[in-house]
Formats: sequence, structure tokens, C-alpha cells
Amino acid sequence: MDSIRLALAIGASKRWEVHHMDVKCAFMNGDMNEDIYMQKIEGFVSNPSLVCRLKKSLYGLKQTPRAWYAKIDGFLLSLSFVQCKSDPNVYLKLIHGYLMIIVLYVDDLLITGS
Repeated sequence: MDSIRLALAIGASKRWEVHHMDVKCAFMNGDMNEDIYMQKIEGFVSNPSLVCRLKKSLYGLKQTPRAWYAKIDGFLLSLSFVQCKSDPNVYLKLIHGYLMIIVLYVDDLLITGS
């Protein structure tokens, strides 16, 4: 929350636009890096002794937030954003003298910059 307050304070003091973005299906887009199996849901027509292996994350799994964070982190770093050393949820990018700040919190993004 301190990073969010700081980004808002910087944006307000510099009169920058501040945008909030909610990623609707964030937790459904994380790629699983480990094998996770689950029982099939009721009504699934098949051999009842078989289980499902997950390829994508689901809400409620302990690994889901980590999978989402790894995906968004990789994406932002591929766009040449630099991760803040004091808070790994803050990403900075300097483009032709203009600064862009993105603060990631759970499945929301706070975006501001010059």
C-alpha cells in the first residue's frame, strides 16, 4: 500500500494522469510450472478413476497468484520495464525522457507517468 500511496502522491504533485486497470481473468491466465492434478467435476462423462492435469491456473489454488505474477512480470520485463529494487511490484520505464510507473497489486494495475 505504501507504493500505491507514493505513486498516487507523485502523480498528483506532478499533475500526471493516473489510471487504474483491473485484469478481469488474471488468475485464469497464469501458466502452471508444476504438475497439479484434480478430480473431475460431477457430470463429466468418462472413466471415474481418471483425474485432470491442469495446464492453466484456477481460482483457489495456492499457486495461482504466483503463476499470474510470473506471467505479468515476464511481460513487463519484456517491454523493458525495470523492477524497483525496494518494491518488486513497482515497474519503471523511461521513454525519451518521459517516466512511466506501474504498480502491480494482486490483479490490479495503477499506471501513471509523465
